[in-house]
Amino acid sequence: MVPRIRPHRGLPGAMFPGAELTMRWIDIFLPEPGCNAGFDTLCAQATEAAAGLETIQQRDGLDAVSVTDRMAETGRLLFRALQEHDPGALAPGPDRPGVATLDLDHPVHDELVGYHLVGRGKQLELPWMWLHNGLDFMLRGHPVSVGDRSCDPATDPAQRPWMMRYLHSRFLVGPEGQTTLPAILPQLDASCGQAPRILFVPGHGDRAIRSLIFREAEAVMSALRDGLGGRLAARLEVPDGAVTPSELASACFGFQALHYAGPTSEAVQYDASQGEYWMNLMLEEAAQMTDDTLEELAGMEGEVLGVDPITSLLDDVSERYRQRGGVSVPVGREACAGAGDSRDRSAPRGPGRGDWLLADGPVDPARIGHGGVMPPLVYSNSFRALPLLGKRCIKAGASVFIGPALPLFSRPARRFAGGFYTALASGWCAGAAVWNAALELRRDLGAEHPAWLSYGVRGHATVALPYL
Repeated sequence: MVPRIRPHRGLPGAMFPGAELTMRWIDIFLPEPGCNAGFDTLCAQATEAAAGLETIQQRDGLDAVSVTDRMAETGRLLFRALQEHDPGALAPGPDRPGVATLDLDHPVHDELVGYHLVGRGKQLELPWMWLHNGLDFMLRGHPVSVGDRSCDPATDPAQRPWMMRYLHSRFLVGPEGQTTLPAILPQLDASCGQAPRILFVPGHGDRAIRSLIFREAEAVMSALRDGLGGRLAARLEVPDGAVTPSELASACFGFQALHYAGPTSEAVQYDASQGEYWMNLMLEEAAQMTDDTLEELAGMEGEVLGVDPITSLLDDVSERYRQRGGVSVPVGREACAGAGDSRDRSAPRGPGRGDWLLADGPVDPARIGHGGVMPPLVYSNSFRALPLLGKRCIKAGASVFIGPALPLFSRPARRFAGGFYTALASGWCAGAAVWNAALELRRDLGAEHPAWLSYGVRGHATVALPYL
């Protein structure tokens, strides 16, 4: 087979020189707030439409078709807002600003055109992955990401090590003159020294729920075994016991990615005022039935639709904690009271803000980065992680953040994670891997199921395992 030899593209810049078959990310710069009244009005309407999803999910269920319908309504408003700002914003012309990635010799990947929306403030909180042109969601054909700067790593002042390797890869040539990622991978491996390490952080909670959460680790580990060129894509390290905030902070220096797995359908809450939460947890574990019995009773291998077993378990555990003085909140409802309100000492604390629940209590993942040194890739499979944690983790030093924007059941969340890491192991960048996982879930569950539209990307969508 004759290898494809293409002109070397050099450094990624404002244009897309080189071959036609190469994945491209196009920057779409949103207007400054207050500069385009029509754009601002439509974005405000989209914000209001998206806010109604909580009520719809509580009324109809997390996976109801009405949820997807509201996503489409919100996406049409966002599409109109972009057209109001720039009618050609979504035109994939060759002269558009952005960056071209290295080819993978994979026709689906190499023909992709992704859209990276660059804005500020509340503009980045909008669910741009729901863009809808009136016929279908744009996500069906194009990856979508958001950030406060260009998708081109060369323009980022931080210049993390992965960015330097990314830029270095543009000057590498394969043994037969190829400039594809598979051809230059041995040279990249030599510069990196070893496969990147991913730390799996299990959400601390009821022992039975925690054991089920580890199924996500199995899915991720299985996906990473077959990497690009037959190499191990990354090493997933699963701790034997619970992870504490101090251990997590120390791990930031030794890992290139963090994957947190927790309940995705409900905001985990606890009462820290009486100091009994973890003692209650130990009592629960001591009286817990075996995993096999639990799976049989809970029907963990049942249908995706309907009542989620993990959510049901959470409801039972929350009720027991409430009887002992603890606090729980309904599915999809965040904590209202602040942690500093001394008048109500039973008010829900950290986890209502999306904090990770670890062995010795909740921790803000943005505070574990030692002043901005977080691993480049952070994937948080937890309740509404994208709006609650995305901005904070990027500010703390992560290059890209991936997580769900809405509550969803555990099984599709776990399947999405597996699909994401399968594509990531094959050399796909983070933004394209999210797109691939979304389409796989769409094929499996149907276009009307909202799970495939639930995940978003914030930050540098061009992060890929070969550069970590």
